[in-house]
Amino acid sequence: MALTNLPTEFANVIGQLSLDDIHINQAFEYYHQRFVHNDLARVFVNESERIPEDVRHSEFIGYCDRTMGKSIPPRRSFEGGAIRGALQRCGLVRASGHELFRGCVVFPSMNEAGEIVSAIGYRVAPRIRDWDKPVVIWTRPSPEDFEVTGMNVARELIHGKTVH
Repeated sequence: MALTNLPTEFANVIGQLSLDDIHINQAFEYYHQRFVHNDLARVFVNESERIPEDVRHSEFIGYCDRTMGKSIPPRRSFEGGAIRGALQRCGLVRASGHELFRGCVVFPSMNEAGEIVSAIGYRVAPRIRDWDKPVVIWTRPSPEDFEVTGMNVARELIHGKTVH
């Protein structure tokens, strides 16, 4: 490899990295580790009639036991704010700090490049509250979604129609 190509190749690699992607992958890896160490979640996957048979045998199953927030640095720290912001932008964490998949066994789907693009979660609780959904579906936002949201905010600011 010629030394003159190094900066271009380095820039291409850096351009492919996305901190949001890294944080999404870390969240699902955390969920997977929680699943591996949780007997209740594993029994639920094996015995629940709610989980389709083809999904049940996924290799990368996770469990959201509402502990991920405790493993992330505080939101007022630079690193914690960045991680929580990324997870909130992509919809895995709500503004309140609650995880989207709380109490769910999670089955992520990946594209050809191995990126997590969606996930479906099944609530483990035998009794599900009226306001909770028994099945939670998440789709990773596309970069265009962020552009549209940003443009809408800009339009509202220009026209003086900000919401308080």
